[in-house]
Amino acid sequence: EPNKSTGLIVEAARRDDVDGILNIQEDNQPENGGSLSARLSRDWFEKAIGSQSVIVARSNGRLAGYVAFTSREAQSHIPIIQAMLGIYPNPGAYLHGPICVASEFRGRGVASEMFRAQRAHMGHSTVMSFIRWDNRASRQAHISMGFSEVADFMHNGMRYVVVSA
Repeated sequence: EPNKSTGLIVEAARRDDVDGILNIQEDNQPENGGSLSARLSRDWFEKAIGSQSVIVARSNGRLAGYVAFTSREAQSHIPIIQAMLGIYPNPGAYLHGPICVASEFRGRGVASEMFRAQRAHMGHSTVMSFIRWDNRASRQAHISMGFSEVADFMHNGMRYVVVSA
């Protein structure tokens, strides 16, 4: 049932969402004007969906966005995750992100709705993530969702901020 104020349906991702998720991820890569810091594979998303670790937002049958959330172990092989945990270990926290919203749906509260669903799904456990320092829109969105900026670190010459909620 769609949210009455936004028209969004926010729910667990299904295997047939992977192509749409990969398209949104690609649109958010730096070479396409976005600020994602990693590119996750089809296999990674299929496994995450299989373990109920991806939530999507739909609007009129179209994928509006996605958020992944995993244990630290599921992403600990990624160098930037290792760098974040090295500066801010935050034991017990699960990893939030990436969170991406399709360009035509930005500014409509999609990220906030997906984050609320993620938090409910994870029993409001402690969550952490990182954001490129120069990504003001994402930093502000995370603060408005209840995150605090708790540390910062450098990785491959780029500055990042660690956020936790």
